[in-house]
Amino acid sequence: MNLISPVIIILIGVGYLLANLGIISITPWQAFIKYWPIILIWFGIKQLWRTLRRPNGRYHPDSTEIVIWLVITLLGVYILLPRIGFNVISLSWNLIWPALLIILGFIKLFKKEGVIKVDLKGLGSNTKGVRSHTSFIGEVHRGSNSWELDDLYLRHGIGSVDLDLTQAIIPDREIIIDISGIVGEVTIYLPPELPFKAVCQLNVGEITVLGHNESGTHRRIEMQTEDYETATRRLDIRVSWKIGEVKIRRIG
Repeated sequence: MNLISPVIIILIGVGYLLANLGIISITPWQAFIKYWPIILIWFGIKQLWRTLRRPNGRYHPDSTEIVIWLVITLLGVYILLPRIGFNVISLSWNLIWPALLIILGFIKLFKKEGVIKVDLKGLGSNTKGVRSHTSFIGEVHRGSNSWELDDLYLRHGIGSVDLDLTQAIIPDREIIIDISGIVGEVTIYLPPELPFKAVCQLNVGEITVLGHNESGTHRRIEMQTEDYETATRRLDIRVSWKIGEVKIRRIG
């Protein structure tokens, strides 16, 4: 008999009853919004344990999986600590992903299984048409100088994606930007008044699209400007991320 669902329902009911009676000062929903990183920590520890211990009890750890689930657990701790009153050092993914790369490199080195294949192809080629980019760990950045924007399909593993479209040459047609990844941060800067629609979703973390913000688990934001359907020059943005932060902002 599965007791998890009934127990959760009972605990939620007890929590709201105590809150309504004034015995506790926070409702179960308010507690979830504040302490949701605990779920991330629990999930990371659970998957880490499964990686370390197989069903038959034998020890067959996979080093790459260990690092990934350990990073997810530590990410949950990092997000939780400020919420419970602890000060933490401000870190960016520009510092985190190189550290992950170094760790994975040492693991592969000592296991003598070869090196990690990292594909960090540039986005600055003059090739016309669809641009496809795939990488496991690293940073993808585009936008410091003028560049021509085409349809972009980006598949990323761990790291950051930073697209500054304010300097991009955008043709008079619908441009598709499709980004998906596992752990990290996505930031897209839009020029002023450019029509766009965006569908952004992630399993755990925070999404900000202009002034709209969602944080927690299984978050999703859909937004479309009023003039999108009638505009010829427009952006169709699709972002699907597992864990981390997604930001779409206007500049200017």
